[in-house]
Amino acid sequence: MNDSVTALVVDDDDALVEMIRTGLEIDGMRVLSASDGAEAIETLDVEDVDVVVLDIMMPKVDGWMALMEMRSSPETADVPVIMLTGKTQDLAKILAFKQGVQQYVTKPFNLQELSARIQSLADGRRRMMGETSRSAESDLRKLAVRKGGRTILLSIDDIVFLSARNKSTYAHTDDNQYLVDLTLGELEERLSREYFTRIHRSYMINLNKVREILRADGAYVVVAADRDETQIPVARRQVRAFREAVGI
Repeated sequence: MNDSVTALVVDDDDALVEMIRTGLEIDGMRVLSASDGAEAIETLDVEDVDVVVLDIMMPKVDGWMALMEMRSSPETADVPVIMLTGKTQDLAKILAFKQGVQQYVTKPFNLQELSARIQSLADGRRRMMGETSRSAESDLRKLAVRKGGRTILLSIDDIVFLSARNKSTYAHTDDNQYLVDLTLGELEERLSREYFTRIHRSYMINLNKVREILRADGAYVVVAADRDETQIPVARRQVRAFREAVGI
């Protein structure tokens, strides 16, 4: 299956743990083990685990305490848990689900079914993490700007250039300009150099919005792709970086 899936099996029954380990490793999974809740938490502190298979009745720290510890930590709050136990009472199942268990499996159990459950939970978590990552990336491609008393999120793809004047910073689109509550220096640190480059102490240009590059008196002038075809001189100290950025 997927050899990158890591399962942590937490149970004080060594024979059971080894039986589960053998079955999951046959399916290509990496298997870690812990004999009680305290050891499980220690393992989670140092290992990247996709799914935890957790027994309830264990010495020292039982499954309930381990589960509470996991769910109270930001690092492990979203790790899927399969409660694997001999407790068949409905009350135990209800309590488990209320405390954030994804699945509840009673002993005896089918090992192939357990493996499929682990794989399904791991795949689901990774899809969710991927969607969260894409959402975060999308957020990073937007810039909070102000105009007419309103604050909006402006896509950086719509920004033609950024300018600084009279101690204020402005984002210019094809047909508008917006106030930005960041300095050009702060924007230079935040925006990817793959798209934006500083060409003057008062200007940054979106490289995808350069309409034309002119030569004037031995210097470069950028013609921006806005409605007014704004011409922005490239400062002499920025010429080398600008040429490298546009490939000339």
